[in-house]
Amino acid sequence: MRNKKFYIIHFTFFIIFTPIILIFLGCTSSTGSATGNIIGTIHLENQEDHSGIVVGIYELAELDPDIVEANTKWPHIGVKITQHTEFDHRFGILVKTGETDASGSFEIADIPTGVYNVVAIKDGFGFRYIYEISISEGDNSLSNLMKQSPLNDCFEVTDKNFEMNNQPAGGQVEECKMNNESLSSTHYSLSIIHSTLDSKADTQKADLILFPETIITTDITEATTFESYHHYIIEQDIIVDDELTIEPGAVIRLNEGVKMSIYGDLTAVGEEDKFIWFTSNDSIYTMNAYKYPQMPTDTYNKSSFPQLALYNRIELNGSLDKEVAWCKFDWANCGLFNHINGFEISDCIFRRSNCGFKAESVNSAFCSNLLCEDITNEDGGIYFGSSVDGGDIKNNVCSNCVSGIKIFNHSNPAVKNNYITNCIYGIDVSYNSSPNIQNNEIFLSECGVKTIWSHPIIMYNIINSEIGIYCYYNYIEMNYNNIFCDTYAIELGYYHEANGIDINAQNNYFYTTSEEEIQQLIYDKNDVDESQQEHIGIVYYNPFLTHECPYAGIQESTINNIY
Repeated sequence: MRNKKFYIIHFTFFIIFTPIILIFLGCTSSTGSATGNIIGTIHLENQEDHSGIVVGIYELAELDPDIVEANTKWPHIGVKITQHTEFDHRFGILVKTGETDASGSFEIADIPTGVYNVVAIKDGFGFRYIYEISISEGDNSLSNLMKQSPLNDCFEVTDKNFEMNNQPAGGQVEECKMNNESLSSTHYSLSIIHSTLDSKADTQKADLILFPETIITTDITEATTFESYHHYIIEQDIIVDDELTIEPGAVIRLNEGVKMSIYGDLTAVGEEDKFIWFTSNDSIYTMNAYKYPQMPTDTYNKSSFPQLALYNRIELNGSLDKEVAWCKFDWANCGLFNHINGFEISDCIFRRSNCGFKAESVNSAFCSNLLCEDITNEDGGIYFGSSVDGGDIKNNVCSNCVSGIKIFNHSNPAVKNNYITNCIYGIDVSYNSSPNIQNNEIFLSECGVKTIWSHPIIMYNIINSEIGIYCYYNYIEMNYNNIFCDTYAIELGYYHEANGIDINAQNNYFYTTSEEEIQQLIYDKNDVDESQQEHIGIVYYNPFLTHECPYAGIQESTINNIY
């Protein structure tokens, strides 16, 4: 009897405590996960004491899955997002920090192995990023990590890459060729090599160099260049009255409420892996682990992010001799405000602002391959207003905006091949505007296309929203669209001061072939009291398509008169 009780007790102990022991052992094992160290040297240009540079190891920025999907599906529209376009240390998740000594050397130990972004930052010298470095077990040299980084845009040629040994310049270049494989690499160029040969010996030993900030408080009245990787602080409203060249990788930080008005010639052309960055001068030097120890892990919970003070705008005036491409604009009242007739902008990002790109009171403007995201004002990600009689809004991506695209007050651009998602209004057209809205795709918006007192042509679009097309006293043609909506595919507004206007909505596909179901998807004269019917028009939807229009949505080229 005792033996039986003994075995029962021991069996019960085994059943209860074995899982606990296994969990404990598992936890013990996880705490011993592989780690690595990073060592390197960072210098301050023209300084003897290089101490106090804070080096931060950050988790990679999460990429918006909707934008990634759009990049994959339509590589010819918008801007391809990467760590280079998305990472901002002010909102990153900090893993480890270190600090340089007087020689510029630093070491950060016990970093869990993985892929990270690195930030080097010091008050008065701005910051620089190194993207997607891979930390392995043991010691990791910063110079080697920079060479291996797929998005490295800031590699410095140093004496670790080639021996000086008082060789003639040609020999130095040959040695560089040997160690770095090719001068055609995106990370090496003759200009970098030449500038390195002319620099000080201590600078040559650095893996990375930070440059002193340039503070600008007066107007620019002579030809000026903003150099790569340098920071320019615009402390008050300024006018640029001469030629301004902004090199790839330059960072322009504007104080709260500040406007930069450019009347002279402008060349601001970055590169796909080296954007020019216009941003707020708020919270530049604060490592988030110190200021925001509990940063949200959900990157897309925008309301939980700290907000930065907005700069006013970059404004273009004067001559047409202005080029803007591969630039980022964020934390602005208006990222870029254009007053130049015929101005063209492409491959730029507008984010976390009240308005993105705005063109007003010009005869035409042209924007293509823009990414507009998290725009909080009804002016929208892209705004054409006050008699912009022509131009194009094409191949752009707008996400999480109040209005993705807004056309206002006698403006008539072609709006083609744009992808718009998660906006309140996908495309907002108002007050005697007559845009041609064609081959766009609008998803997950409260209203796909809103029109008020306007005369647009809406053809070959795919619209999947709560309300497809809302019309308030408009003369509209809408044909060959695929419209899938939860409430109304087409809704006519009531205008009590005049007779209603009928709508030509023939040859659209409503994802049903039942006339009864189609009628339920349309709100017009038939849905109001008889006493009010004179103030609202009729939607003429017959004939309707019985299958999806194959030419609707984003195309390699837009479609004309298919049917």
